[in-house]
Amino acid sequence: MSAVSAEESGTLRAAVIGASGIGKHHAKWYHLAGCDVVAICGSSQATAEKTAQALADLFGFRGTPYCDIEAMLAKARPDVVSVCTPVHLHREPAIAALRAGAHVMCEKPLVLDTAKDRATLVAEGEEICSTAEAEDRLLAVNTQYVAGAEQYVEWVLEGERPAAIHSLLSQMESRGAHGPVQGEKIWIDLGSHPLSTLMGLVPDGEMRGDTLRCEIEEKCVVAQFEYVSPTTGTCDVEIVVRNRPEGDLVRRFGINGKLMDYEGRNDEQGVFCAYLTHEGRETKRPDFVQVSLERFIAAARGEGEGVLATGRDGLKNLDMQLAILERGKHSG
Repeated sequence: MSAVSAEESGTLRAAVIGASGIGKHHAKWYHLAGCDVVAICGSSQATAEKTAQALADLFGFRGTPYCDIEAMLAKARPDVVSVCTPVHLHREPAIAALRAGAHVMCEKPLVLDTAKDRATLVAEGEEICSTAEAEDRLLAVNTQYVAGAEQYVEWVLEGERPAAIHSLLSQMESRGAHGPVQGEKIWIDLGSHPLSTLMGLVPDGEMRGDTLRCEIEEKCVVAQFEYVSPTTGTCDVEIVVRNRPEGDLVRRFGINGKLMDYEGRNDEQGVFCAYLTHEGRETKRPDFVQVSLERFIAAARGEGEGVLATGRDGLKNLDMQLAILERGKHSG
């Protein structure tokens, strides 16, 4: 059954599958962007109702909580759906929402299950992308640090990308989504973000697999490889992701030695924003997730410049993330 179109309803009807974690931020940004958040879906009716109350406190959510995805899609008829379930549960709800006529924003990575091999996971990601194309629906992946790459180009590079990109460094540290993470879990949790900045800064590049090196340690993963672009040449890439339970987190990236640090924090009005610093200067920009959702919403309305990262972008990101993880495991 097709979703109610934006033209028919006047306001996009939004739903979130898995709204207790990052999904609550999707719901909030949908609301603030003028969408009608009509439903959420949880793993049980009890958890869905608990999340619904939390969202009511957060922004006045009055939609319906569900624990059955098919029932939610049939009854709530959303135009746009965010899939924010645990990553190993992305595939089925994304496909169900697309087939129900909704445009889909999927959390990163597109799919990932450590019990499955790379070929199987890439095939599952391809199935989601192919379904979106067959249904003529938008599929976006929330690799939101593409927004950071765009802001870097605008602010640090003053809007001009260099003719040649020789090096890229990306460092990202985290406390861990559910407490400290170790080994390959660090890469699964964080790896798509530095890869999304790489793809944002060198959009036509490809990783040279024969140059790939990866070391997986207890609290740190270091990946190095060459990334070849027909327009900006060969770039030496170094990505460092680390679990840091205490102390200030380091999050930075840049090309050709021009590095930018960034962090997310509330501004004076309590709005969560991205704060960028470079050579002693600081600027406040919209939160990367906010940019990602707003671009997706505009595209669903037939407006704007398109989604920040397409399903195909997410699939390329996933394949690189899995290739790096494979090499790290073999190196160990």
